[in-house]
Amino acid sequence: MEKKFFGKAQSYYEQGHAIHTAREIHQQPDTWRKVGDMMVSRKNEIHDFMEKVLQISGLRIVFTGAGSSAFVGETMEYLLANEMELESETIHTTDIISAPFSTLFNRPTLLVSYARSGESPESLAAIDFADQLVDQVYHIIIVSDKDSSLAKMGYKMDNALVINLPEETCDVGFAMTSSVSCMAVSTWCLFHFKEMEKYAGYVELLAASMEEEIDTLAAKAEAIAQDDYRRIIWLGTGALKGLAREAAIKSMELSDGFVHAGYDAPTGFRHGPKTVLNDDTLTVHFFSNQEYSLKYDLDFAKELVTERKNNRIVTVKPEAVKELMTGEDYEVVYKIPHGIPLNSEMPAYINSLVFAQLLSMMKSMEKGYLTDNPCNSGIVNRIVQGVKIYDI
Repeated sequence: MEKKFFGKAQSYYEQGHAIHTAREIHQQPDTWRKVGDMMVSRKNEIHDFMEKVLQISGLRIVFTGAGSSAFVGETMEYLLANEMELESETIHTTDIISAPFSTLFNRPTLLVSYARSGESPESLAAIDFADQLVDQVYHIIIVSDKDSSLAKMGYKMDNALVINLPEETCDVGFAMTSSVSCMAVSTWCLFHFKEMEKYAGYVELLAASMEEEIDTLAAKAEAIAQDDYRRIIWLGTGALKGLAREAAIKSMELSDGFVHAGYDAPTGFRHGPKTVLNDDTLTVHFFSNQEYSLKYDLDFAKELVTERKNNRIVTVKPEAVKELMTGEDYEVVYKIPHGIPLNSEMPAYINSLVFAQLLSMMKSMEKGYLTDNPCNSGIVNRIVQGVKIYDI
């Protein structure tokens, strides 16, 4: 029997030049389980490394990567702060290599590097620059390709911990999908290293829930993709703002720039960017599962409903808050499994992320783009090209 993705035969995606993207979105619950199992299998090694590094006085924690990899850091920065009062920051590798003396300082630093291919020159240079400019620096390298240059760099270092994600997360498709979610899941477990088994259990809950939800999310995404929007604005608060940025890049990547995308926090969007709204605009509102932040998400979504002309509004929200908002054009509702800590934004993040991936893929297919390789001109590549690194 032919394999199905989101209720459609594999051949449908093959004909639409989207088979890799569809498979890599669909496989995510299984890859999350593998990440959880892998983290538990290495819990002693991880515990020893994290315990040693996190007790360093004045430690600076920096998440880094390029593009989608960096947006994972932007999410985890807020998510971990809310869960465990962890102070961290995100600096893109592209900023580190272009302005190293403004981003790297000689104080104890933990640099958490994310990469899919592990071959981006900026990722390699950021670690090299940190080693040159910071006397006491430690590295965590979270990478999809265990044989990559970045992984091999980490293996040779005494001050590094390399987390190899499941092999299938080295996405073949143009856009990063399963690599992104597994980077987030592994980080969640990593910083909760003292409760590794418990957090692997939470990962299992999310995986099982997504297996039940994903076809419904896909059907919603397919319906919304039929809307004739040319602009899309993704909005999120806290950890979901980093997700909004990730969703924006997916929309542009997979439509080869046909859809112009932006992102912001709903509170920030009022301060000028709101002027982008026109009859071709779709706004997507990621509702927080945190009671306080949700107030601001609701206020702004309701404001846009009141002011709406021909622009369209999508809300993506947990089932528990479904009745708090009406009047949007499209409503995407998901369940949060019982048992996940109430102060965790991970359930809202992971469900909203998968929806954003699905909508971006469906829109690409609806417009007839080669979703697995949408940029035929070669201006943008799966692995960045043309970067020259200068010595410091």
